[in-house]
Amino acid sequence: MSTHQNAGMRATQRVKFHLLAAALLSLAGRASGAEDYWSYAGSDIQVTTYEGAAYTASLARDLARFDKVLTRILQPTERHLPTRIYELSPDLAKQLLGGSAGASSYKFSGYDVSVVTSEGQDRQNRYWGALFGYTGALFLNGRTSRSPYWFQVGVPALFAHTEFESAKVRTGGPVVGFLWTLQKGKRIPMRTFLRVQRTDPQLQSSSDFNSMFEAQSWYLAYEVYVEGKLRPEFSQYLGLIRDGKTESDAFAASFKISYEELDKLLTDALKEQPRIFVVNEPQDSVSADAPRKLTTSETKAMLADLSLQWDHRPDALRLAVEALQGDPNNELALRVQTRGTLRDGDFPVAFANADKLVGLSTVSAAALTDVGEVFVKLAYEVGRKQAVIGVAADDLNRRAREAYQRAIGLDPEYLRAWAGLAYLYGSQRDAAAAKELAEKAQPVMEAHLNSGALARALATMCGKTGQTHAAFLFGEYWRDDALTQGDLDAAMAFMAQLRAQ
Repeated sequence: MSTHQNAGMRATQRVKFHLLAAALLSLAGRASGAEDYWSYAGSDIQVTTYEGAAYTASLARDLARFDKVLTRILQPTERHLPTRIYELSPDLAKQLLGGSAGASSYKFSGYDVSVVTSEGQDRQNRYWGALFGYTGALFLNGRTSRSPYWFQVGVPALFAHTEFESAKVRTGGPVVGFLWTLQKGKRIPMRTFLRVQRTDPQLQSSSDFNSMFEAQSWYLAYEVYVEGKLRPEFSQYLGLIRDGKTESDAFAASFKISYEELDKLLTDALKEQPRIFVVNEPQDSVSADAPRKLTTSETKAMLADLSLQWDHRPDALRLAVEALQGDPNNELALRVQTRGTLRDGDFPVAFANADKLVGLSTVSAAALTDVGEVFVKLAYEVGRKQAVIGVAADDLNRRAREAYQRAIGLDPEYLRAWAGLAYLYGSQRDAAAAKELAEKAQPVMEAHLNSGALARALATMCGKTGQTHAAFLFGEYWRDDALTQGDLDAAMAFMAQLRAQ
């Protein structure tokens, strides 16, 4: 196999970082042992790696520079979701994901993003996985999450190839493997390519189609954002698709050329001299705080949390128990135990775990929100006679409300707590409490206009409690920033029902 073929295969494998969704994960590629993990937490990003304190600080510092560069180039209107980056050892990654060394997976909750890959680290571009996922997270919030699939693959692949120097950042340059695929393979016509969905069976059944789709996704992003070809037209086109227009209608309204003419334009562009962004962005210290070495209990709790996210409940609960043996008050381990036992239907134990979380001397807004969600679920099960835990459903709902309110008091920016409280008031048809919450939540919503998940919760609450004007207001936010096409359809149906009433 030739060097160019190897490069093409490597580049294709790298793009298998598909984006869906509170935490972001890339994995380094060396032998696993009893690794020590280091963590750095900033305002909206947390970095955890097994490469040592210096590497962790370097990754956090360069991600901060990278974010500034992307903001200049792409000018996103949405706020970046809170992001946690984990670089795990290959063995741990394989245990988490299963399958081959190239397996990848991802999660997106509506409030944060989690991306996992077990691909080995490229020493010439050691941040590739982290940069790919971080770029993708920019487009998993608000209406940009409804971008075409080629955009979700191509833009992160374009900017994942970034080099950091002392005062400059080089990004968006040509990738030999992708260019080789484009020049040697049979390209997908734009009429077909632009309409490919994540679930397209050809992506699963044909490796040639999949490889070409990934290469063309990168190439189209490169031509639009680096070379500037048809950038105004593509901006309009993407906006119309995010508004729910069909691909064909969006194309007809945005371009004065045909699909076939676009094919020719892109073919001719392959002959041009490529360019690259070189942006002045000096190194700054991330903060005065140094990365912190995790204790054994903290590491096991972290792995327990990831295992639960990836639906390995037995492993998650085992790791949580091991973490609590070393630290009985480890909050994250208790959260995993609480959520895991609830999913297993062990309601008395889930209640006891939630009760212990509430009683911790220090507790986070995230933990209190978990508690609220658990109490709401338990109240439902008790109410329909499927659980007996010695506490009435009304008392459980009251305790859920208190947990949500306490979480909001600790962190008014923790949107999941606002949403949980809104759904609770809506289900109880508590008009007075819902009216008060809507008034308090409106400035929070206005500060997070791209949060379709929060908007949906508030709109639903207002709709159920007879607040028609507020329901319209939050419904419009929901419609504008729905997270998926299905979510957009639900928002449109909600608004239509309000008008009918």
